[in-house]
Amino acid sequence: MKYFTAGLLFVPCVRSFTNTKVIVTLTRQPPLSALRLYQIHDDMDTPKFDGPITSTAEASTSSYMASDLLPPPENWVANSTRRLSRINLQKAMTKVKRFVESRLESDLNLFEHTAPIAFKSGTGVNDELDGSESKSPVRFKVPNEYIPRGITPKPFSELTPEQQKEANRYAMDCEVIQSLAKWKRIMLNRLNVDVGEGIYCASTSIRKGYKGDTTHSVIADQWDYEIRLQREDRNVETLKSYVRIIWKIITDAENYILEEYPDIILQGHPTAKFRLPKDITFITSEELHAKYPEMDVHGRENAAVREYGAIFIIGMGWPMKDGSDPEEVRAPAYDDWKMNGDIIVQHPLTGYRHELSSMGIRVDSDSIVAQLKHRGLAHQVDLPYNRAVINNELPISYGGGIGISRLLMLLLRTAHIGEVQCGVWHQEHFRQVSKCGIDLIPDRIVDLESTSLSSK
Repeated sequence: MKYFTAGLLFVPCVRSFTNTKVIVTLTRQPPLSALRLYQIHDDMDTPKFDGPITSTAEASTSSYMASDLLPPPENWVANSTRRLSRINLQKAMTKVKRFVESRLESDLNLFEHTAPIAFKSGTGVNDELDGSESKSPVRFKVPNEYIPRGITPKPFSELTPEQQKEANRYAMDCEVIQSLAKWKRIMLNRLNVDVGEGIYCASTSIRKGYKGDTTHSVIADQWDYEIRLQREDRNVETLKSYVRIIWKIITDAENYILEEYPDIILQGHPTAKFRLPKDITFITSEELHAKYPEMDVHGRENAAVREYGAIFIIGMGWPMKDGSDPEEVRAPAYDDWKMNGDIIVQHPLTGYRHELSSMGIRVDSDSIVAQLKHRGLAHQVDLPYNRAVINNELPISYGGGIGISRLLMLLLRTAHIGEVQCGVWHQEHFRQVSKCGIDLIPDRIVDLESTSLSSK
């Protein structure tokens, strides 16, 4: 009997009577019910699926996340983490990131810029996401006072009024970034870049208002980019032209990484035939609403990506003409809601809508006032950033973000965003997804056998 490695475990391999080998592989996390059988042909370099599949592990019943957010059981076996080692997965991630960054520089005329991780509060520069309190940024105070090492300062409430005043003299209220949407426009002005030139940053932010699941994490990493435009270029056709460039980068990245790591695909499995379409389909939010009038937002987007493979929805923020809710609620002070949108595809394993990128032509002096007023935020016109836009002190620009982990999850065909990103996941989520063979990158030592929820 010979032994082959599967992840970090050794499993037996038995030679059959023909020129094939039967390999029993075990997912890198318990339980033993997750055993799978593959057939490897001598003339093949990658595992071949000789289906049909029947589920070898029940989707975990858990109050944390509905099981229908997991990939269907028949696709668990197609997760590339069952074939790529943890080391090779990291190397593949690096190759994709270097490929995309190189193409952002060459195809979009961008150069990399250092990125902040926090902003001073009250300036209007941070991304408000949907503007709700639940999606507000993580906030903290910087005291800006000298405290000797090892000395615990007296609680602020125990200080005298004079001491409190002195302690607050240089204190700053700050907040962790949620995106660099507005800050990048400030940088274009600071750098005085030429029209058609721009910057990109590999940014990481914390979005505490999102519940972690297969595609959502409180850690958001993306390529944030911004390009200077002429005023006459503020139109939907300009937006479409940039979408096509970005889509070409994404499809070329798919071809590149599949050549570098063919084991990403499980040959013979139904998902092996999946490829991103050469062209992306443009559809307005109004057209999408009219095409699927009985569906909710995600239902419409799921139906559209199943029909077209990849879509760009134009116009996110304004309510529909019939008075129904917008396709997506957007913050009012960075994108023009008539000239923005999302790239959404179908993920080959989940079969579900998979948002890769949000972008748009940025607000000008007219659209920012109208959008603030619509959201009941007219009083924010005097925030420093908003006032700069209204006074035409910032360049006309187009910009957006491409989700790094979202793109890696798609191109490397993993079943969970936490397999390509070190997020912060609840103990119950670790336990739930491990039963499907999902190998989350942990931020701590995780005991999957523990029934206690004390490790949160």
